[in-house]
Amino acid sequence: MIARMTTVGWLRRSAAFWLSAAVGTGFTLTMMAIVGTGTLIHAPLDIPWWTLIPLYAATAHFTVDFEFRREARSLQLSHLPLALGLAFVSPVGHLAACCLANLFDSVLLRRQGPVKSAFNVTSGAVEVALASMFLLWIGPEATPGPHLWAALLCAALLSHVAGQLLLTAVLRLLEVRVSLHEVVGPLTVALFTEPFFTSLGIVTVAALWTQPWTGLIVIALGAGLVVVYRAQRRQAAQQGQTADLYAFVKGLGPLDEHDPETYETLEKVRVLLHARALDLALVDGDGQFRHLVVTEGEGPASDEDVAQLTAELSRTGPDLGPQSAQDRMSTPLLGHSGLIGVLSTQDRLGSVRAFDLGDVRLLETVATELTTALERGRLLLDLGRAATTDPLTNLPNLSEISRQVDEYLLTGQSAIIATVAVDSFREVNDTLGHQVGDDLLLEVTRRLLLTNAGAIIGRIGGGRFAVCVPANDYLGDAAMFGLGLRAQVEGSAQLGPIGTHVRLSVGCVLAPEHGDDAATLIRRAETAMYSARHAQGGPVTWEPVYEVQGTRRLAVVMALREALASGAIGVAFQPKLQTGTLKVTGVEALARWTHPALGAIGPDEFIPLAEASGLMGPLTSSILRQALTACKGWQNRGGRIGVAVNVSADTVLDPTFVTEVAALLTSTNVSPDLLTLELTEGILMDDPKLACERMNELRALGVKLSVDDFGTGYSSLTYLKGLPVDEVKIDKGFVDDVVDGAGDRAVVRAVVDIAHTLGLKVIAEGVEQDEQQRVLQELGVDEVQGYFHARPMAALDTAQWLRRREAAAGLRVSHPSSERT
Repeated sequence: MIARMTTVGWLRRSAAFWLSAAVGTGFTLTMMAIVGTGTLIHAPLDIPWWTLIPLYAATAHFTVDFEFRREARSLQLSHLPLALGLAFVSPVGHLAACCLANLFDSVLLRRQGPVKSAFNVTSGAVEVALASMFLLWIGPEATPGPHLWAALLCAALLSHVAGQLLLTAVLRLLEVRVSLHEVVGPLTVALFTEPFFTSLGIVTVAALWTQPWTGLIVIALGAGLVVVYRAQRRQAAQQGQTADLYAFVKGLGPLDEHDPETYETLEKVRVLLHARALDLALVDGDGQFRHLVVTEGEGPASDEDVAQLTAELSRTGPDLGPQSAQDRMSTPLLGHSGLIGVLSTQDRLGSVRAFDLGDVRLLETVATELTTALERGRLLLDLGRAATTDPLTNLPNLSEISRQVDEYLLTGQSAIIATVAVDSFREVNDTLGHQVGDDLLLEVTRRLLLTNAGAIIGRIGGGRFAVCVPANDYLGDAAMFGLGLRAQVEGSAQLGPIGTHVRLSVGCVLAPEHGDDAATLIRRAETAMYSARHAQGGPVTWEPVYEVQGTRRLAVVMALREALASGAIGVAFQPKLQTGTLKVTGVEALARWTHPALGAIGPDEFIPLAEASGLMGPLTSSILRQALTACKGWQNRGGRIGVAVNVSADTVLDPTFVTEVAALLTSTNVSPDLLTLELTEGILMDDPKLACERMNELRALGVKLSVDDFGTGYSSLTYLKGLPVDEVKIDKGFVDDVVDGAGDRAVVRAVVDIAHTLGLKVIAEGVEQDEQQRVLQELGVDEVQGYFHARPMAALDTAQWLRRREAAAGLRVSHPSSERT
């Protein structure tokens, strides 16, 4: 579309140029017909008309540059050949010399196109015709004098005014906006400069009139003055340019290409380069160019001006090398990552001189500084975005969503804030890899944005999100909003070739009922969210009691880190016995912890917190080391007592765990068959294939494996087939009612029958009564463990208990077995 508009505009401009050239040519021919072919002044000297060609060409090509009222102006010294032509050459010869000189300068020296060349030739011809007509009208005298001088001066002024008006008319035909200042400014300059430079022409005419050879001296003197002035002016311009460049660079800071102030910077660049228009074409993410254009006196250009100025870029793309062609320069902006844009200028100000090598060097310098400024601006934008935006999902991060929620609360409206935990994130992340975990978060983000348009949504860390909506949209019912959130987001998800399931835990708060600032509300929503994990995902709405529980959990986690670092977590051991003979077959290592301020903290409280806070690995290592050390001590005292240690699913799936177990067995010099690792059924649901691989690796070390709390998880008896395990532990919940509960007895009998069929040993934990012991023995359970026989004891107490047991029975302790932590 832009290319078509540009083509139409180019045709319209070309037609306007040729129309103005035709009108000027017709006007010139009419004036020449009126003036005639004879000389206008009866001078004693006739100059060949062709001698004016080099004079006109020289004055057209070599201009005098100066400043007038802080504006750069360029002036052609055509006054000398104009005066000589009016005085000593016929109008036709004068016109021919002027046209040929302008044609030579435009086509051969400046290499301008046919349109501009035609305009320059026509403009010069109109000036000659007007000056000749005016001189004929006032009636020249035969000898030089005030009358002739006034006539030459008025003729020069009139021709200059006519040329300026012709240029203005052409610009109006092109629909270019021309201000009154742009018209009056050059005319004002003419009033000050025309008398001086025309005087040089009058002096030359007078010299040639009286003594022809003295005119050459005057011409040489004038040329020398011009050369000296141009040299001085060039040096002053270079110094001024250096000073302006220094001031520009000093004031140039990081540049944000999307900030309107960027146009102010580009306007300074345009003024520095003395260009009518400047185009900064920046490469966007799609490899296309986005144009920032400023033009003289107008600041940011209109869309039509941009389309016209970037016509060539639209057809061929920006020039990729620094170059200057006629009235246009361009140079690439090369950053650390490659091409970031192209800087182009159009039409050098100063009427006649085109861009030269010095302008190109200045353009390159400015482009280098702009490149640095743009890259610094983009870096600041990236840093600002990183401070407020989650890099993976592009959602607001915790600090930014807190700011947005605070702003919303300042409006006085009530709100529901929900925090959402993707429960399946950690499982997917650990088993399928971080890339799939990221894909899962992106899918949850997509669903949240799709189903909660207009809500404030952010990622507050890990697999946790926060959503804020107006409470009135849900009648102030936070639970209803939370249920809707789960219904909209939960479900199966296809992550490339991998299928998984999205599960959420949702905690909700109401504002201002539960808090009046974002930090408090989000914290309380997270507290409710953690409680939702134990309530099948919730939603759970915050209550004051959760604050106490949350404070307690935080205190326990912090204390647990210190306890693991200082070795404050201890181990107690509970014996396991054969059902019939009551021989001790082993012990189970159980973690015990008493904090000086928090008191005794049970495993049911600190083990889930260790799993949630990533401390399960160090905790398991500590228990394993203490258990194996105690086992070695009993072995040194003559007893081979095996020890069992509980391990979580995450610990077993850790690829370094097998190596760690082997290292601990080596360092403590304990035989692998004395160690039993008890695994929960949940490990089979997380990743059955990987779980079996890890279990086989542990079995290869000689370690025994046990399925703990069997019957309480997701599995069934059929899962036992083919698993590399040695024993099954029946959960205490089935043992409690095994005496009076027919259902529990049936479950225990079924477990025993299938386990024995598979060659597995069956252990019952939580035995507290003699009647339970008797029933379990009748059902065929191999080993028992519980308070009925012994409570958990320290390592030294366990050794003493074993000696007393051995002494009372008069027997040696049999070959070891294993039990749970």
